[in-house]
Amino acid sequence: WLKLECGSLFFLCSSATQARPPHASAMTAAMLETGGAWLLANWMTVALYAVGSLVGVVLLIILEVLCLLFCEIRWLPPLSCMLETSPLTGTFDRTSVPPHPPVPQALLNRMEKVEIRGMTWYRALGTAAERAQTICKAMLAYNVVSTTANVPAELQGVFWMDGNAIPEELACLTYASTDSQGSTFLVPKVNGTLSWSYLDSSFGQFLAWFQEKGESTGMQVFAFPSPAVQNGRIWSCRSFNYADINWLTSLGLWSMERLPGPGVDYKRGCYWFHKVVGKRMEFGSYTLRKIMHADGSSVQPAYDDFVRYMETTNKDLKMIMEAPPPNPEGEKALLM
Repeated sequence: WLKLECGSLFFLCSSATQARPPHASAMTAAMLETGGAWLLANWMTVALYAVGSLVGVVLLIILEVLCLLFCEIRWLPPLSCMLETSPLTGTFDRTSVPPHPPVPQALLNRMEKVEIRGMTWYRALGTAAERAQTICKAMLAYNVVSTTANVPAELQGVFWMDGNAIPEELACLTYASTDSQGSTFLVPKVNGTLSWSYLDSSFGQFLAWFQEKGESTGMQVFAFPSPAVQNGRIWSCRSFNYADINWLTSLGLWSMERLPGPGVDYKRGCYWFHKVVGKRMEFGSYTLRKIMHADGSSVQPAYDDFVRYMETTNKDLKMIMEAPPPNPEGEKALLM
């Protein structure tokens, strides 16, 4: 049977070869020559079509990103094929992180309450150095809780987003705990007020309002291969479901890459559409520099560098932070 089948296949192939017209090669060459001549004569048209197609795809992706931002529509191609999905599953126990402690009155006296776009904010008073210290101390007073001790020391405290192209300045990562999934070490930081500062500029006020206008929900999950927290990534979640990442997180890889040198510094890499192009499309990266430990002691030289930055680059600008809920009931609601 096998010989019969092989013989039949050989006969068919031989027949097909013999049936090919003797001038087929000449015809192919002539067609290629004609096509090449057409391309040379119409290269401008071909180029315009190619550029138009590329621009059309880019505009389509921009339109789909806007749909993702404002409507949470994730299924439109080609963007749907470019979005990240979290490998993490399950939920984080929000109640494992205790309520925020109150901010001491002495710190409150060093800040003023301001109303911006219908929201209440704290703005520190005094010199640039005094304002920097007040903001850092207020962040720690409100966000250091018992579970902070579980977090690796490298990620406790207040960090400066050095080189951030948008007017965000300080972040406090201490309102957190730890978790793990398989070999992945997790530090879920619960989102809340008094953990993020913005420049008190027109753009800074708009950005602060845009990012903080809703209720503080969800978490930022810092995922590392081990508790050494050397090289990992951030998953920002809308809820306490690890798979429920927000629209921005789905657009790329937001890395935490430990840098050498004095102090605690991370490259906060921003690699857009990482699922498709890897790290080739990097835009918006900055250095996350720890400037104050959870115990309130400064980290040098980063702390002095930040004060100098506020005294020079942002000489006439202060910082604002969203004020916490005005009553204990509001605090209880955040725990739900």
